[in-house]
Amino acid sequence: MFKYVAKRLLWLIPVVIGITLFIFVILSVAPGDPAQMILGMDASEADVEKLRAEMGLDKPVLVQYINYMANVLRGNFGTSWLSGYKVLPEFLHRLPNTIALGTLAMFFAAVLGISLGIVAAIRQNTVIDYFSLALAVLLFSLPAFWFGLMTQILFCLNLGWLPASGVGSAKHFILPALTLGANVLASQLRMTRTSMLDVVKQDYIRTARAKGADERRVVFKHVLRNGMLPVVTQVGISYASCMGGSIVTESVFSIPGIGSLLINAVKARDIPVVMGSIIFVAIIVGLINLLVDLLYAWIDPRVKLSK
Repeated sequence: MFKYVAKRLLWLIPVVIGITLFIFVILSVAPGDPAQMILGMDASEADVEKLRAEMGLDKPVLVQYINYMANVLRGNFGTSWLSGYKVLPEFLHRLPNTIALGTLAMFFAAVLGISLGIVAAIRQNTVIDYFSLALAVLLFSLPAFWFGLMTQILFCLNLGWLPASGVGSAKHFILPALTLGANVLASQLRMTRTSMLDVVKQDYIRTARAKGADERRVVFKHVLRNGMLPVVTQVGISYASCMGGSIVTESVFSIPGIGSLLINAVKARDIPVVMGSIIFVAIIVGLINLLVDLLYAWIDPRVKLSK
């Protein structure tokens, strides 16, 4: 187990290098001059060239990347070109908001989605099954920005139960978590239902029932445990996307998180902020995938991590 975890952590290194190199090259060759954007269109050519030299933009792209990664290894993730703040403290300041939002959204989606998926599979072709499928289609079709605005109008303006935006208390994360988790809930419901239906048709399930096993034991002991691997995979993928893809939700509810930080930096071509955010998001996603693989072995002992 320890050897497997150590190997997976080591594999994160080339993954991070590959992702960051690709993003760095794309940002570097994109149209526009960051030095010109910072100084403005009225700046003289001499001032622009001087600033480019100070920022290291006059060097080849590969040299710029190597210098940046060398600073990262020393714990220096750079300074924002536009706002002047240190990237690492700003990222660590925003990270708890994104983790709280993503975790609450994933908890809501996983608990409700898996539960409805199990019931829909056990009660196939019943009213509950049809209702669950209709709910999944509805939630999957709702745009996040529209759903978020509708929840603000209903629960904030009309009912006055919850705050409309910002952070500061647990109540501030309820509506954003519902908005972010709606689409994930639909995916979890459909994946769980499909996986459970596939397992229910297996011979060993019919054998367990033929031997007189209690239906609850059949469902939780045999069906659920053998059908959880695809569901766990979906949970891991969805949680990783919540960590790095909650841009719309954070923008609608004015949450200072990683998503809003990253999208604003990309728009302004603030390379130090983009690169620092990408590095941390890649590490977080890699750790989540590692956790999913470890859960595989706990759920199904037939999975051998050493292989």
